[in-house]
Amino acid sequence: MEKGKLIRLDDRWVSIAIDNLDSFGDVGYLDFKFLDQVLPHCSKDQLIHIEKSTKNTDLTPITDKLWKKIFERELGVKATDEVIQKMKIKKVSFKWSELYQTKLKRVEEDEKQVGERLKRLYQKEAARKQSRQVRVLDKLPPSSSSNRRSGSTKDSKLTKKVRKEYHNCLELKNIEVMKLKRSAKCSSLIKKPRNDYSSYERLLKY
Repeated sequence: MEKGKLIRLDDRWVSIAIDNLDSFGDVGYLDFKFLDQVLPHCSKDQLIHIEKSTKNTDLTPITDKLWKKIFERELGVKATDEVIQKMKIKKVSFKWSELYQTKLKRVEEDEKQVGERLKRLYQKEAARKQSRQVRVLDKLPPSSSSNRRSGSTKDSKLTKKVRKEYHNCLELKNIEVMKLKRSAKCSSLIKKPRNDYSSYERLLKY
């Protein structure tokens, strides 16, 4: 649109335009002096929408300084200064909106790579812990019930043989005989006090 056909609005419309920025689209028909007062109040999304909607007018003379502020606010003063130095060395012209989009993509890619590395480290650590648990379980001693189930027939026969020989050994028989004698002797000793006690009772009666 030719400058002669641009609509020039006085200052009283500035505040009204600022309050209605969400409704703005193509602003190519508005005077740059008016836009220079209004567009600085746009959010990043509003500015992107206005620039995309304005097809036949280059808004860079107004928006480029706005994108520089956005770049500095979100990515830092140091990153902004580094970009300026690189562009001076390369001696190329650039738009801050394009630099912002490029830098933002790199930041997102870096964050994605960091996230993937953290995910791999987490999976590696989880696998190491799982492997350690398996090794600990493998070292646990078998239970007594497992030993009984897994015992060989040979061991069972040997146990029976030893038990039989033990019960039949002469020493065990002698011990049993001694127990019987001791039991009989104790019985006789217990009975005597009872007889004496009965006699003592009879004496008291008389």
